[in-house]
Amino acid sequence: MTTVVPASLSKLQLLSYYYARRAQSEIGAGQRFLLKTAVFGTSSLVTKNSKGTYDIASIPKDFTLANLTSQFATANLTLSYGNGVITINVSLDTSTLAANTSYPFDTLVLCDSEGVACGVLCIQQDQLYQGKGFVCTLKLQTGGAS
Repeated sequence: MTTVVPASLSKLQLLSYYYARRAQSEIGAGQRFLLKTAVFGTSSLVTKNSKGTYDIASIPKDFTLANLTSQFATANLTLSYGNGVITINVSLDTSTLAANTSYPFDTLVLCDSEGVACGVLCIQQDQLYQGKGFVCTLKLQTGGAS
């Protein structure tokens, strides 16, 4: 069963770079395109509103890692493919975080094997720390096989 989360709670955007690198890889230009890591941090795309929740702005298709206002962790992606869907699993290993430190988190950036941003997930802001991590599954429809 697929759960669709309202845009007021989270937004996901594949970036222009994702489509350009995927096309280049298909024709043998440059290195093979591989989704590789996720970078955890915060961005100015998520802002607190008067209700105490957060507003999530539209994610620009030219977003880069430099647009993060903070970065505190990186995780390897676990990928699979079936029936025209790329499944991306992200799991933060909280043992990599400093003890007794809380990290604000609202933006996850998917990067390729060259460390360049390919996609961005923004969520309502949360705090992560040793013992409280983050796990998510993202599904990308490729429009391909049935």
